[in-house]
Order: sequence, then structure tokens, then C-alpha cells
Amino acid sequence: MAPVNQLEVILRYAYLHGFTSEQWVAPTKECLEAGDQETELCDLLLTSIFSFNRVSDPLLESYLTFATQTDLISAQTLISHLIPFGDLTASRHPYQWSFILKLLSTLLTTTFDADTIVSDLQQGQENPWVDILSGTFQMLSHIVAVGLYPDSYPNSPTTTQTTLVSAIPFQNNSQPNFDSQFSFTSQVSFNDPDATLDMDNTQRIDDDVDIDMKDIDTKPYITEHPSMILVENAALAAQIMMTLIEKKNTKRIFEVRNNQRRQAGMEVDHQPWVQCQAQLESQDNKCPIASKNPYIQKLVLLIQRLTDRDLERRMAVHMKYHELEDEGTARAMPSAGLMGLIYHMVQIRPSLDDDYIVEHLLKLQTIKGSFDASFYFELWLTALTGLREASLNTTCKGLPGDDEDVKNNKSCNSVVATNRLLWKSLVLVKLPFLLAKFQKKKQENGDQEKQNDENEMNSIESSLKELKALTGLLNACSPPACCSKFYAPDSMSSMLVERIVFEQDGDDLMELMDDEDYDTNLNTTTVTKSIRSVSKNDIFVNIVQVLERNGFIRPWAATELLKKKGGMEAESEKTAIQIIDQNIDQRFKSLSLNVTFSGLTELLHIGLISHIHLRKIVDFVLILLKEKAANQDFYALSKICDALCECPCSVDIILQLYAPYELIGPLEDICNHWCPTNDNILDIGEVESSASRGEDELEGVQLLYHKFGKIWNLTVSVVKRFKLYRDMDKVFVDKEGFAYNFFTRGPMIYGVDIHDEATEPFINSWMSALAGVDGLSDDLLCSSKPQDLLMVVPTIIQRFITFYSCNQITNVAFTGMISYFQKKFLDFTLSGIILILCEELLGGHSAIALTCLRQLIMSDISLPREISLHPVLGSLESLLEFKRQESAFLTKEEEEKNVELAKGMSELTQFITTNNRMDKLTEDHSMLHTETVTTNVTPNTLFEKAELMFKYIVKSGRSMFMNDVDADPNTLWDENNSSNQQVVSHYLDMCLFETVLEIGGGHWFISMIVDQVLEAGKSGGAVRAAELGSCLITTPMLYSVNTHNSCFNLLRCLLQDILPSVLNECAQKNMSFFQGQTLGVFTSDCLVLMHDRIDSVKKLGKWFFAALVIDRQNNNKKVKLEKEEDEDQMMEGTRFAEWDDETIKSAVWRGFVKGLMSNPIIEEVWPNAFI
Repeated sequence: MAPVNQLEVILRYAYLHGFTSEQWVAPTKECLEAGDQETELCDLLLTSIFSFNRVSDPLLESYLTFATQTDLISAQTLISHLIPFGDLTASRHPYQWSFILKLLSTLLTTTFDADTIVSDLQQGQENPWVDILSGTFQMLSHIVAVGLYPDSYPNSPTTTQTTLVSAIPFQNNSQPNFDSQFSFTSQVSFNDPDATLDMDNTQRIDDDVDIDMKDIDTKPYITEHPSMILVENAALAAQIMMTLIEKKNTKRIFEVRNNQRRQAGMEVDHQPWVQCQAQLESQDNKCPIASKNPYIQKLVLLIQRLTDRDLERRMAVHMKYHELEDEGTARAMPSAGLMGLIYHMVQIRPSLDDDYIVEHLLKLQTIKGSFDASFYFELWLTALTGLREASLNTTCKGLPGDDEDVKNNKSCNSVVATNRLLWKSLVLVKLPFLLAKFQKKKQENGDQEKQNDENEMNSIESSLKELKALTGLLNACSPPACCSKFYAPDSMSSMLVERIVFEQDGDDLMELMDDEDYDTNLNTTTVTKSIRSVSKNDIFVNIVQVLERNGFIRPWAATELLKKKGGMEAESEKTAIQIIDQNIDQRFKSLSLNVTFSGLTELLHIGLISHIHLRKIVDFVLILLKEKAANQDFYALSKICDALCECPCSVDIILQLYAPYELIGPLEDICNHWCPTNDNILDIGEVESSASRGEDELEGVQLLYHKFGKIWNLTVSVVKRFKLYRDMDKVFVDKEGFAYNFFTRGPMIYGVDIHDEATEPFINSWMSALAGVDGLSDDLLCSSKPQDLLMVVPTIIQRFITFYSCNQITNVAFTGMISYFQKKFLDFTLSGIILILCEELLGGHSAIALTCLRQLIMSDISLPREISLHPVLGSLESLLEFKRQESAFLTKEEEEKNVELAKGMSELTQFITTNNRMDKLTEDHSMLHTETVTTNVTPNTLFEKAELMFKYIVKSGRSMFMNDVDADPNTLWDENNSSNQQVVSHYLDMCLFETVLEIGGGHWFISMIVDQVLEAGKSGGAVRAAELGSCLITTPMLYSVNTHNSCFNLLRCLLQDILPSVLNECAQKNMSFFQGQTLGVFTSDCLVLMHDRIDSVKKLGKWFFAALVIDRQNNNKKVKLEKEEDEDQMMEGTRFAEWDDETIKSAVWRGFVKGLMSNPIIEEVWPNAFI
């Protein structure tokens, strides 16, 4: 007879004769000695127990219990064979499971040790308990789910399941030598569904399990509530799972195994919590009794926490913040890291890409451990803080009591007004768009927080509800308009803006008829009143309206947020917005058919006044620009560029919202290839339009050159103002084209810098024409390409200066030649001319170059507003300093010449900085790029001011410590009282840090940050120092093809150079554990923020952690790894420092390592970082 059949015969015989466990074990052991049949015996007992349909059998249960106690069946074997029964029998055989769960709780409590399993895994050995425990959790979660959702699982008995086949002999007498009267099926008392149940066989065995089950109802409920046994089983299964997780440390087992798999490059085996969560997720028809059971409730919450990686990270991060926080700074809002990123979006040009910002925000939220609502609230608070600073004390009308005539004649400083406009655009246009992309990215990553109730506010709506309480901040962000420059700074005035600002709603027909460009059909009184009404809304109302228009918040939530407003008032605002929308749509149609300068200017001004419609208008302008460029509509492109040049603040906003290529890219083909051919014949409409713009003295080819100049001037202005020349690959596509080469090579002198015989005839023809009596002929202009002219103009100027210095041409001819380039059709060449004159000013022809500059700048013919005179001011200052130092070595005659030259330079400098005539290039126009560095930051104080700013942000947190500064921000920096001036002064100035990085270099920059971080660890503000320091290192501030100050190289300098030397020095000075912990948190933040930007960061981090001496127990293994790492580093031409014993034993080192380990993402990115 087969051994399996022998075991079955013994079990059948013992059962039918009522043998005790001891009596059954004796023959069973004899049978087992013939071969290893532990698994067969386990299967036989389990299938026998589950062969009963309604109730369990205490005799078989005693056999199974005794077998596990006498080691006939090991716990591993029993549990591994029990797991497959879970899905098939949990709902059909609840009474059997009642017994098995009690037995299981005893086995799991006594038969495995988590520390032993973890030790085996860390030594690279497999342990069978890992998979057994994983299956056990899934089996137990299924039992809990059966009790929670009984209607979702079948509960009728069945005998057709494959796992119960071996139990058929108990129900069908198929064995020889057995009479049918001994078969299990003959025992009617056990199988009759109507038979009276023996309650003793269904009672809980409290003595077999050490888990307290007092909270579960133990009254005889079987006949009244058959599903209650399912609830009892679910509660017991939940208690077992919680014991395994909370007391037996099984969570650590799965973490170590995944870590080992990650290190080996294998696919990470997800922990069982995900499968458990899938079974416990909310379904229909939940059992009310089970759902109220405290053990089941606690288990569901525990599994949710284990499967929510974001929640787990937040808990770890909150612990880190709790350890580092100090009163008044750690929790100060907005956080320094988020503040640095938001301020960067306004102050540093060009702006960061939207995708980069979203990724950075996701990392910041992970590092901070913030929930969505609180993170959104902090974003709004940061942006509004910047807007408040930009709006504080910036009115041009002065204080009450000032002279009324002075008030009426003043207007907003263009730099201050543009800065305020950019912050408002950030709050109302940029930030809502980023939040939409942020939420979409979180949904793609599966990190979106669940919204359970449609009647509850979502994360964005909740953040706005919190924001609404900050009435002081919101009121400070909504100053009243003081002049037309308040809305459209440094822009050509328009009748529409004047009517809105000064509330001139009376239709003066004669005045409107005199303005030929004024469209009375589009600029009705109703439209101007509607625009004015929207512009007067406070900032919070505008935020809610923008978000509602774009679908970010629901209508009922918007109504709730604005419920203080009356019904009629809210309705009138919606009507005003609809009127503006209709008016804008009409303007779109009109401009699509016929592009006009006045129409575009008014459209841009509407966007500047009503930020609710700003993105819609900007999108249309960019689409129109691309369409006209694709159709090679030269005249329409010229008008669009002219309108943008006359409203430079709109260019600031466009490049805040979009990448530079979106604006400059469509113009590249025109800049590269346009030439004045016979096909470019102006029609009558173009001639009339040009006459209305003051271009009536131009005609024919000269007018064509002038229109090309509008396109070129905009291109040059954008490239220089926004520093795009540092990386032209992001701006122009054609690397061989004229525009790309013009900006990458710079001005060149033919015959000196480059030799090109083919260009000489062209240069000579232009020089002859400029020096001749007849001047430039139309034939010469038609035969010339403006691109060639732009390349040779520096050569022409340089040669004329040389001829004049050698007395080969007269003064009249020389000044006449210079004046020719001031004509409107050639003024697009002036930017190149001014640059070559600055070079000559510092060269050997200073007096002649100064004469030319004075003629161009101080004459009655105004320069184009796109031209910046910063190079002129810099050259004049450099030359004055050189002449001052040279004066000690000059003769009397040379000294007199220098005095006269210095007098001319001083007059020119004074003219540039103080001239306020509206038709001239004033101080405001020359500072088109929004400056944020305050007035008293000089080369001598730059580094000191940068350290002070870092310290103030860390210490203050924009909290109670800064209250005394709110009245006058300048007192932070300037000794002189300048509160009566309009200046841009922010508490955090990213431009200042950008300048320090560029001048001081990366090594000094990082050393300054690390010193401040260590100081904060000692004196307070540790978290904010880590946040701001990591922001300054990981956020790009210098856009350049030369990457020596790139974020990666700054990180490399930190890890390879600064940290080893600083930690050694700190160890010698016995610095504290807390200072080291602050430095570690700062370093971990830098690594996490950079880890997925480029592959080199992961490699750099791997080498850094390999060089750390953290796990001395695995030192032999580490030596082998170090050899491999050294070879990789040598191939890269780099090497990490070795740490000495004195440093490793210091308190600051231990704190540094703890700070590194506090960020849970470190081990996810670098699995073997701390092993």
C-alpha cells in the first residue's frame, strides 16, 4: 500500500474509532519513518478538515494541533500549505477557519524571528519565511475582506473544488477493506444541514491564543446571524496582521528584501501591502458590524498608511523637521526653498521651463512632507508675499499732504511698475497654470489625493479658504491705480488706458474723431467701464475668478469663497467679464483679417489691465505671430514687433509665461533671409499706416528697411535683455543662419578679426556712399542685404574713425556719416555701432569715440527704446578710473587733454542718468531688465550683502522678526533714507545671489552657504538654512554653454571639495551633533532635488556614499566595492576624499550621517547608500 494511502487509512481508522491525539500519533510516526511525508500528512489533515460543509470537527482539529506541537508538521509546512485554501474556503468554511486562525496566531507568535530573517537577507541568503509571510498577509487580508463584504463572496458549500479532491475518500467509500458504515458520509449528524449544532464545537478557544478578543460579541448568534462567524474571523485575522506588523517587525523584513533586490539590479518585488489594500478597498454592501469593529478599522488604516508612500515619507520628514525645528523659524511660512524658487521665476531671466518647475515643486513637496492643500496654500502665500513687497510704498503720488502739482506731474517708475506687473502676472496667470500641470503630473504618478465627497472642497479650494483669512496681506497686494503707467509701464500711451485710469467715460466725439486709430466700435463706454470694474477687484477675487474660468475650482466653491459679496455685485462682475470676453473676441477677428499697430497696442493694454484675460491675449498674439511668419507676411510681422517694442512690459510677461523660442523662433527666418527685392512693394494701405506712425518721411526701399529694423530691434532687445546669448541653442534652430552667428560671434572687424576679400567691395561701396554728397541711393539699398550691412557696420565705423584720426576726412564728413545711422531706416544698426564705439572708447581713440557717442545720445534725434546704454555707462566708468590712475604719470599737456576728456565723459554720464524728456532714452528706458538689487550694493559690499541676505531670510522667515522692517525695506541695506523714492526692494533677491555666483565663483558661493548652514545649526533657523541653501545650489541661475557654474558642478564642488574639508575642520573644533545634522539635511536635500536631472548626478551620489564610512561591519565587502568605484572615478578624472578616524568619531560626523539618513528618498535612489 502506498505511504499516502497508509496515512489516510490510519487517519480514517483513528477518526472512526475516536482515538485520542496520542493514540493517532503512534502509528502515524511509524508510517512517517518509512519516508519524508510531512507535506502529504499536512495536506491530508487540511483537506479532511475542510471536507465538512457546515461545521468543524474537534477531533480532526486536535490531530492537527497535536501534529504541530510534536513537530510532525512544521509551522513553515502548515502555513505554506494553508495559504492556497484561503481564497477557496474562507467564506464557505468559516467554522474551520475559526479554529485555524487561533492555531495560526500561536504558531506565528513563536516560530519565527524577524531579526534572524533580516540578518540572513543582509548576508545574501534566502529565507523561506519571507515568501510565507507575504502569502500569509494576503490570505489574512482575504479573510478580513470576507467579513467586511460578505455579499461579494460565495458562501454555499461545494465539493467540486480541486483542492478538496483528496478528501473525497472520506465522503465516498473507495478504499478496500472499509465498510460503508465507517465512511464520513454515513455520519449524518455532521452533514445534515438541519441538524442541531453542538455549540461546544463552535465556541472560541480563548486559551489557545494570547490576543484579547473581549471586544467581539460572544453571545450565541449562530442561528440568528450566520455571518457573525465571518466577522469574528475577520477581527481575529486583523489582530494577527497587526501583531505581525507592529510587534514582530515583518515590515522591516520586506524592506530589506526589496533593498537587496534593488542593489542587485533586479526588479523590486512589491511588498504585500498593495495586494492587501486591493482586497480591503471599499466595495458595495459593507457589513455594518464588521466595519465598526475597532480591530478591522485599525487594520484598514494601517494598510492604507503602508501603501501610501507619500504618507510614509511625510511622517519621516515631519520627524526630521521636529528634530531640527526651533521656535519661530522652522515652521515659518513661506518656506525658504519654495520662496527661492518662486522669486527665481520673476527675478532671473530667462524663466525656468514649466516642466522643470513642476518637477522641482513635486520634489519640494516630497522633501517637506506637505499635503496638497497646505502645499498649495504655501505657494499662494509665497507668490503674494512677493507681490506685497512689489506693491508696498510704490505709488507715484507720494504721501498725503505732498504738493498737488508735484503729484499730478509724477508717474510710476517704469522699473518698479514692471516688477509689480510681473508679480501680479505670476499670481494670476503663471501660478494657476503651473498648479494645473502640477496636479496632472501627480495624477500620472498616481500620487493624487483622493476626493471622497463632491460636496467637500478639494485641495486648491481648501488652500484658497485658508488664504482668504489673510486680509492684511491681500489688501496690501491690491493698491489703487495712480497713473496710466501703473498698468502699462514704459509703454506708448493709449486713449483706452487713459479713459480707464482717469474714468473719462464721457464720449467726446471730437476728441475721438481726431484720433484716427481709435476704434469707437470696440472701445465703447460699456467696455471701458467693464475693464475698469475688473481692474478694481482685489487680488483674492481675481484669483478665484481666474481659477473658476479655467476649471480649477467648481462654481459652488467659488460662490462659497466669495460669499461676502452680494448677489447683484457678483452677477455684475460676471457680466463685466463676459462683455470683455466678447470685446476681445471681436478684436481677435479684426486683427486676424487686418493687423494694425493701434489694434495690437490696445489688445496688449487690455491684457495688462485685466489679468483674467492676459493669457488668452498672449496666446493669441503668439499664434498670430506664428501664422504671419509661416505666411511670410513681412508687413504684419513688422507691425506686431513694433507694437511689442512700444510695450516692452508685455515682452517681459510673454517671456515669463513662455520659453524665448516661442517669441523669437518665428522671426528667425525673416532675420536670416529677408532682403529688399522688387516683390516687397508697399501698397496704399501700408503707406497710409506708416504715415500715421510718423514715418511719412520714408518711402520706397527706405521704408522697407525701417520695417525690417522693427523686427531686428525686437530680436536684439530680447536676446540681450534676457541674456539669451549665453545659450543660443535654445533660441535659434538654424546653426548656420545669420542670427545664430551674429549673436555667437559678436561684432568683427574685417581686415583685423577676419579676412574676406569678397566682402571688401561691399564695404567700400557703403563707405563711398556715406562719405559722398549724394548719400545712400535706393539702388545701393536694394542691392544690399541688411544682414550683410549688420556684419560690416562695425568695420565701417572703425575705418572711419581711423581715417578721421589720420585727418583723411573732414569733421563735417565724419559727423555726417555718423548722423546717417541715426535715420529711421538705419537705426537698427545702432546697437552694433554703440558696441564698437565702446571698444574704441577704451582703445586708442577715446576722444573720437566719445564725440560719436555724444552725437548719437545727446542729439535731438532720439535713439530707439530697444537700445540699452548700460555698456556705455560701464565703459565710461572704466575709462574714468583708468584716467584717474594714469594722471600721476602724465605731462601737463596730456593732463589737460585728460581733464577735457573727463569733462565730456561726465556730461554724457550725467545726461544718460538724469535726462527725463519723454522722447529720449531715459534712465527707466535704459534699465529695461527689472532690477532688484538695491542701490547701495556696490562691488565692495556685494559679498557682505549676500551673506546678510541669506542670514536674514534664515532668521526671519518673513515672520515676527521682520515686523520692524515692513515700513521701509531699504533699511535692511541702505544707510541713506530713500523711503521717498520708488525702488524695488525684496527681502529675497535672487539677482544678488546670481551676481555673487558669477563674480565670486562656485567655490566661494558654496562655502558661504555651508558656513551659514552650520551657523544656523548652532544659533537657530536650521531648517530654513537647509532649504534656502539647497535651493540656491539646485536652481539654475546662470544660463550659459559654459557649465562651470552649473548646478551639477556646484553639487560636485559641495560633495567632493567643501564637505570633506569643512567636516574635518568642524571635527577639530568639536562642533555639535546638531550642526552636523543640519549640514546632513542640507546635503540630502541637494541630492534629492538633483537626482533625476542628469545621469551624472546618480553616479556622483553613488561615489559619494561609497566614500562614506558608515557600516564598519561590512568593511571587507566595502574594500572590494571601493576598488571598483576607484576605477570608475579614475575614468571620469575625479576622486573622492577619504575620511580619517578623528572625523568619523566626532559628534558632528554622527549628526551629518543622521541628517543624510533622515530623507527617505535617499535610499530609494541610492539603495546601498548606508550599507
